[in-house]
Amino acid sequence: MTEEQPKAPSGPGPGDVDPEQLRQFQEFQRFQEFQRYQQATGGAPPPGAAPPPPQRTSFWRALFGSKLLRRLLYLAVFLIVVGLAHDHYFGDDDPSDAAVDSGGSQGNVVTGTSPVELVRGVYRDVGFGNPNACKLFATDDGRERFARAFDAQNCEAAVTTLKARVVNVGLYEQLEFPNALYGTPATDVVEVSSCDMTVKGGPALGRFVTRKQTNGTWIIADYEAEPTCPTS
Repeated sequence: MTEEQPKAPSGPGPGDVDPEQLRQFQEFQRFQEFQRYQQATGGAPPPGAAPPPPQRTSFWRALFGSKLLRRLLYLAVFLIVVGLAHDHYFGDDDPSDAAVDSGGSQGNVVTGTSPVELVRGVYRDVGFGNPNACKLFATDDGRERFARAFDAQNCEAAVTTLKARVVNVGLYEQLEFPNALYGTPATDVVEVSSCDMTVKGGPALGRFVTRKQTNGTWIIADYEAEPTCPTS
């Protein structure tokens, strides 16, 4: 009687392997191979491996990272600072830029805060050839008298003619008035004669009759030529 050989335990055949488990096992093997390759090559990608995708830079990051833009921003800030400094130290303080105020029946011209500042404004405008000097006169008659005193067709033309005779604008603005004109005037009408002043750098402009307005500022109410000044 023949003895039967013991049968080996049967294992799962090729058709019994779960495809998903096989796939995971193969990926795990590839991952281990990749790790061993990186350790052996110092982190270099294996041959034939696709390079990592380039990092996309944000448009705004690229824009603000531009050297040209930074320089333009620095330039803009610099120009703003220079402009503010110029306005602070060299701002236009010309009192002859007259404006119309609502006070009074005819409207007051804001000119000078005192007879001295008013006449100083006339000289300053003449020194720069600014026709705004003519706005400091209250009447057309005063402007015509001023024009005739300097053989000009009108007040604006007189300012242009006188500007040509100013040889030093800086000195022309540095007028010296009699001490009696400084301080608060005792009356609402004050005469200011150029013959009583020290005028340098240009021509003397004559006698101004100034009047206080209802808003507290002063205007030229009348004018008289002074071709020559009396000598003491």
